Amino acid sequence: MIWKRSLLVALLAITGLALETTLFGSLTLTGTKPELLLLITVALAIGEGPALGATAGFALGLATDLVLELPQGLSALTFTLAGYAVGRVRMHVQTPTAWLPMALVSVTTFAAVLFYGGISFLLGEPISVFRSLRHAGLAAGYNALLTPFVFPLVRGLAARLRPRMTEVIR
Repeated sequence: MIWKRSLLVALLAITGLALETTLFGSLTLTGTKPELLLLITVALAIGEGPALGATAGFALGLATDLVLELPQGLSALTFTLAGYAVGRVRMHVQTPTAWLPMALVSVTTFAAVLFYGGISFLLGEPISVFRSLRHAGLAAGYNALLTPFVFPLVRGLAARLRPRMTEVIR
C-alpha cells in the first residue's frame, strides 16, 4: 500500500508543478502566485495526519526546489515543517468544521512564506520585510480561495489509498 501513496504524492507533485508553472504562472494577484504544492501538502496533512503530511511536504518541497531552481532544500524544509505542524494541529481538533481547511491553509501559507523569507534572509538573500509580508498575505488569500477546489480532490484521492485495518495489523 505504501507504493500507492508514493505514487499519489508523485502524481500530485507533477500535476501541482505543472499547474503552478503554467496556469497559475500567469494568473497572479498583484504579482503573487499561489503556493499550490503547499496547499496540497496541507490538504494531505489535514486528511492523513502528521506522518504523511511531513513526508509529502518533503517530497513536494524538494520538487519545488528542483523545478523552480530555488535554493536546494529550503522549500523542502518549509513544506515538511508545515505538513507536520498541520497534521499535529488537526489531530487535536475535536469537531472539524467546513471552514477548518480554509483557515489552516491560510494560516499555514502565511507562516510558511514568512518562514521561507526569514531563512532566505539568514542565508544572505536581500529581503524586504514589507514585501515579504505582502507576499505572505496575498499567497495566503490566494490559497484560501483555491482550497474549496483542491482540498476535496486531494482528500478523496488520499482516502481511497488509506491502508485498511487488516493491512496495518499484518
